[in-house]
Amino acid sequence: MSRIAIIGPAYPYRGGPALVVANVYEHLSQQHDVQVFSFTRLYPSLLFPGVRQEDVSKHPPKQHPVTRIIDSVNPLTWFRTAKEIINYKPDIVLVDWYQPFFGACYRVICSRLRKAGIRILFLTENVISHEARFIDSILTNMALSQADSFITFSQSVEESLGKRYPNKHVTRTTLPLFYTQESSPVQWTQQSAKKHLGLESKRVLLFFGYIRKYKGLRNLITSFASIAQQFSDVVLLIVGECYEDANEYSTLINQTGVAHKIRWINQYVPAEDVSMYYNAADIVVLPYVSATQSGIVKIAFGFGKPVVATNVGGLTEEIHQWNAGIVVEPENNNELINGINLMLSAPNLDTYIAGSFAAKDANSFGAIVQLIEQELP
Repeated sequence: MSRIAIIGPAYPYRGGPALVVANVYEHLSQQHDVQVFSFTRLYPSLLFPGVRQEDVSKHPPKQHPVTRIIDSVNPLTWFRTAKEIINYKPDIVLVDWYQPFFGACYRVICSRLRKAGIRILFLTENVISHEARFIDSILTNMALSQADSFITFSQSVEESLGKRYPNKHVTRTTLPLFYTQESSPVQWTQQSAKKHLGLESKRVLLFFGYIRKYKGLRNLITSFASIAQQFSDVVLLIVGECYEDANEYSTLINQTGVAHKIRWINQYVPAEDVSMYYNAADIVVLPYVSATQSGIVKIAFGFGKPVVATNVGGLTEEIHQWNAGIVVEPENNNELINGINLMLSAPNLDTYIAGSFAAKDANSFGAIVQLIEQELP
């Protein structure tokens, strides 16, 4: 049995990174002694664009033991964290990396761990943020330069790391499914979900996840007017908290002429409602302008939903591999319209659904555990 420390956000913080940490902990702890070191403060409130950072689900996702010790803006806690981890005497430290904001914090912690002779493995969801500034590249290098090796979840991230750190070992796997129909705290069928939402007899296009410029929602809203004219039974369901000016999106929706066919739930939804929205969907749409990979498309696989997505980063690698949907070029509304129309017209939609389920079966946290275990001394 090895000792493994994990650094990253954990429950009660919400979001994909916390779910990745929870699942990695769950799988590793079956065979190893694992301790998670998480945050007392993740983001200062002035820098966080959403309403709240904590999960407020009635049925919260996976919970696990955690040492809450890191304050992202208090360097004293960084040194204290390093000392705690060194005293734990881990064989390896896993760092969940997704945001340059943590560059200085992780640099201090990891540099002290390296001086103590502890091996560091970064689970690299992104290399740099989607809306990167010059300082982001500096912060990213501050942290990632401390890694002994990396595990990535897409070819684009693998290639980026290879260029930045040609002498460091990089291994690629796929971002596993951390939310599926089976793991849902509340079970819905498509019929019951649509009835609950008042969308019976409608075909539902779902855009899910928090809203930022790189997600391309503006393009989808603009394109939807043409789609709705061709298919009278289609509705657009937008589910996600807006991290920009919400009035801009509301205005854009009102300008489409089909605002009555667009519903926007402008909030971060609790875990028990994720299943409802995904089950109600007929097609999940990801009109992203840029991306590395996406937890949203993995949740679509988890519910066996076909996908229309733009060809950016590693977003479409598995869509192609498993024939789980249609891929279109980014920032091309005509292609987006044609792709969605083709999906809505497809007599063989079951083929894409089967592809989505096949992708689901191919993704598990077991693959990450095996790669982590290969890194153990």
